[in-house]
Amino acid sequence: MATFVLVHGSWGGGWVWDRLRPRLEDAGHRVLTPTLTGLAERRHLSAPDVGLSSHVRDVVELLESERVEDAVLVGHSYGGMVITGVAAFAGDRIGQVVYADAFAPVTGESAFGLLPWLEQAFADSPGPAAWEVAPLSPDSLGADDEGAAWLSSRLTPMPRRTHEEPLGPGSEEVLAGKAVTYLYCADQAIFKDMAASAEEREFRVVALSGATHVDLLTQPHVLAQELLNLG
Repeated sequence: MATFVLVHGSWGGGWVWDRLRPRLEDAGHRVLTPTLTGLAERRHLSAPDVGLSSHVRDVVELLESERVEDAVLVGHSYGGMVITGVAAFAGDRIGQVVYADAFAPVTGESAFGLLPWLEQAFADSPGPAAWEVAPLSPDSLGADDEGAAWLSSRLTPMPRRTHEEPLGPGSEEVLAGKAVTYLYCADQAIFKDMAASAEEREFRVVALSGATHVDLLTQPHVLAQELLNLG
């Protein structure tokens, strides 16, 4: 039995894994799906100073409070920023790291720095508070009508600082000693450059055909298969 810790991306919450979680649990695994500060049911905690480091602490504290050992740490999209930061603080609790069509930064990089077009997209989508960003349309990320409706019904604004704040030091050394897999949706261009960088860093890179960025959440059979097949 493995312990999967699934970290959601922008505007989401632990709920985005509701369709994937049963597939892992039915196979006998333990699954933890934290919601990051300021989003979903923790929306009331949104504040100007909530950033990447806040979300890293969320997951580090979860690993410690749940006494997780040898975790399979999975991050989707922005969740890749978070799990990279977690590796620097809780490497002894992590067995494998999986980037699911996600940011895979190194020290000093931010989400905006890795995907420069995203900063303008965020500026064009202001949230209800000055420090927040409203959700981008799931349609623009490859969701079908049903998937877009499911996601849109629960996505919440998030603090802009999450994508502005650069990754702190320490993760590269930890990840060099771990089994790291980078899964990317080969039919979309969103993270192709990130996948190439992951290959240069000698991560195991897997191209997923026929699945979009949000299909990994709305139609998770492909992601489930990859996770269940991890060595």
